[in-house]
Amino acid sequence: MSEKLLKDLFFKEYYFTDFYFFNVGYEKCQSGHRFGPSLRDNYIVHFVISGKGRYTVNDTTHHLGTGDFFLIRPNELVDYEADAEDPWEYYWIGFSGTKVKEILHTNGIGAKDYIGQVGAQKELQGKFAYFMESDFFDDAKKLANQALFYDIFSFFKIHNENMEMGVRISRTKKYSEAFLLYVGNNYYREDLTIEEIAKSMYLHPAYFSQVIKEELGLTALKYLNLYRMNKASQLLKTTELSVEQIASAVGYQNRHSFTRAFKNRFQSSPTRYKLEK
Repeated sequence: MSEKLLKDLFFKEYYFTDFYFFNVGYEKCQSGHRFGPSLRDNYIVHFVISGKGRYTVNDTTHHLGTGDFFLIRPNELVDYEADAEDPWEYYWIGFSGTKVKEILHTNGIGAKDYIGQVGAQKELQGKFAYFMESDFFDDAKKLANQALFYDIFSFFKIHNENMEMGVRISRTKKYSEAFLLYVGNNYYREDLTIEEIAKSMYLHPAYFSQVIKEELGLTALKYLNLYRMNKASQLLKTTELSVEQIASAVGYQNRHSFTRAFKNRFQSSPTRYKLEK
């Protein structure tokens, strides 16, 4: 009988809650080595680096080999076993968090997906080997270890057309949210343009404008102007700044263009609006 090689590490996570790991392991299994049927309390993903085996979940059996991975979900009956003649060798990570389903979704892994194949197998194997040598109890290495966990997990993807469409739909929302952040942090700049914002997201301006119109119900330029006017009204009501100073503070080159835009928005000149505060 061949020698059993096993390394199984556990540690409590104190800092991260959205998506984190609490267990990493490695095993070169003996012929016919089996786990289950059993339930696990958390998510676990196994990455097969050599040999073969079978994974059974929800009464469906998958025969896997080098480069494959299989996912275990909490409280689902699973049973997996190494091949009798060519037993598998694998790494695994146990993980949890409030955003696990969302993270899986971004990797194309839906609720009914359990297996996949890693593209860059040797690269991932090297990262796992390095990861296994980390000191998981040293808080000074906490961020580096978490970053490596994210890096490793990015390899577990499934090409899923339906899931990818869902990701593309949600991406438009991400673009609009990024636009709102960009405007909120740059509205005061006189040279700010919609083309610049689109370029920051690597998008064609026409497509970007279409996305913003669909997500917000108004054009990107109109939103920028409204944001500037709302900021201006706030400054007029709460500060003693002059109209010229406020015009400059919200991204206008001169008082005249600012006054014209302000009247279009509030049907009142900035001076009258300020006196009415």
